[in-house]
Amino acid sequence: MKKFLLYLSAILLASCVMVSCGEKINTPEPDDKPALPKTGKEITSMSFAPSNNAGLTAVCTGFLLFDTYNITVPVGYNIGKMVATFKTSEGAKVTLGNTTTEVVSGETEIDFSKLVHLTVTAENGQKKYFYVDVRNGVAAFDNKVLTFMRNYNLPGMSVSVADKGKLVYSRGYGYADKENRERMDRGHMLRLASVSKTFCSMSIQRLIDDGKLSLTDRPFADGGLLAEDFPEIKAGNEKITIRNLLEHQNGWNDNADPWDPMFSSATNGMTSDETIEYALKRYNFSDEPGTTYNYSNLGYCILGRVIEKITGMEYEDYMQQQVAEPAGAYTVQVSSDTKANRLPMECVFYAPSGYNAYGKNMKRLDSCGGLMASTDDLVRVCSAIDGLDGYPEIFPQSTLDRMFTPSEAYKRYGLGWRMNHSSLLPGCCYHTGNINGTASLMIRGGDGHHIALVNNSRTYDYYNGTSLDTAQIILGDELWKFRSLPTEDLFE
Repeated sequence: MKKFLLYLSAILLASCVMVSCGEKINTPEPDDKPALPKTGKEITSMSFAPSNNAGLTAVCTGFLLFDTYNITVPVGYNIGKMVATFKTSEGAKVTLGNTTTEVVSGETEIDFSKLVHLTVTAENGQKKYFYVDVRNGVAAFDNKVLTFMRNYNLPGMSVSVADKGKLVYSRGYGYADKENRERMDRGHMLRLASVSKTFCSMSIQRLIDDGKLSLTDRPFADGGLLAEDFPEIKAGNEKITIRNLLEHQNGWNDNADPWDPMFSSATNGMTSDETIEYALKRYNFSDEPGTTYNYSNLGYCILGRVIEKITGMEYEDYMQQQVAEPAGAYTVQVSSDTKANRLPMECVFYAPSGYNAYGKNMKRLDSCGGLMASTDDLVRVCSAIDGLDGYPEIFPQSTLDRMFTPSEAYKRYGLGWRMNHSSLLPGCCYHTGNINGTASLMIRGGDGHHIALVNNSRTYDYYNGTSLDTAQIILGDELWKFRSLPTEDLFE
């Protein structure tokens, strides 16, 4: 026994020596060590379920666009008090706006008739903000628009649809002013860019109908309307007719400098007349006028000056009095030049990085690209020029036939309107437009079904190899063919 105790003492002593020599002993972690607080602060999904909202017949699922969940609920459903179902990051808490009022999924009733602001707080205290934009509408239609906006990084968009004289769908998407969270609404006015040319053409048609102008008139020829105003222009311009200007068949050299003086830095600060004189002194001719299509903003600037010369009125005033207002469209006007002087219900416009949405004199662009309007008013005008009985017409059929007949030299353009698309928009006449801060499309369907869609931004990037301008025509075709819409007349 004595020997065993001596042996055990020796082992213990050796152990102490080993520890004193610095050998690490692994001790188990305590089971009750506190976990680090979680950092997740997302709302990963949001919807309205019939189980929590009496009268709903199907789940209304949110579409996340940037930091905003867009949710469409059926037309006529009261969105004043609804209960949302949502999922968040594990451990995160949701509160209403900047308050401490907690929002519980499937329980908290909220007024969704206005934009709802939610704060998500992670377990570690970090916060992230989300918004919920609930509108009455048709989800299958709306999701096409929202997908387009997401693909091309667009903050806001407005869409209106008229059918046989009735406004059957109209709503805004996203923001008219994203910094101030002003939702895009059906009354907001957006820049039309080259869709403005349709209004210039209709103003010219009015003058023709009144016997004050003809398509064969040559404004720069001896005795022409503008001959005395531009006496030093290059020879050849005297051959150009009103029809040539409307059809973009002026004959000017495609490689002229500047090719497009309406958007050239060389003409910044010039008036319309100064721009016309500057360009026509420099333009050469590559073709005989009336033989070759060559899209020209300058040609429509000239048409605006023809209208002013004949009427003694500002172009904008004549266009409003003789075209827009007779059609019931009272928002059509020249857009503001700056963000600071924008009018009530005029959108804020956004340009991609490196571009300026407010860098152009919109008054100078009036007749070729300077107008703005609500999309409701665009389809009002289409309804007033479709030759059908559903809405009061502003032109006789003979005028419509003249305006919507394609030119001999180019079958895809008439007098201020595109037509005969290679594969889309069958039977439609339409016009597109783009400028820094907007992209627009107005479609006049031959069957009385019309649609207008306009953005308050644009991008020059491609999505899956497709530009925004091409994608907007594809979207326009899809929406124009979408006929499962309400029948109530919103014009009323």
